[in-house]
Amino acid sequence: MRATIIDIKAYELHGTQYFQLILKDDKTQRLIDTRLSSDMINGDLQAGDAVEVHALLGIVDRVTKIVSDVD
Repeated sequence: MRATIIDIKAYELHGTQYFQLILKDDKTQRLIDTRLSSDMINGDLQAGDAVEVHALLGIVDRVTKIVSDVD
């Protein structure tokens, strides 16, 4: 699913970098609150970025920044 990052906060837990993401589903406009370790995020994410959200059984397991081919 495609979504937009509404908010992102970094934090560390036991020496591992994590991120709390608030996402807005582009299709349903539903807000999604998820927490992921840094290895589950592809790209330098910031609020307002478009992302592809991968989930398994409704649990987000990867977020990838969508990079536009237009310069």
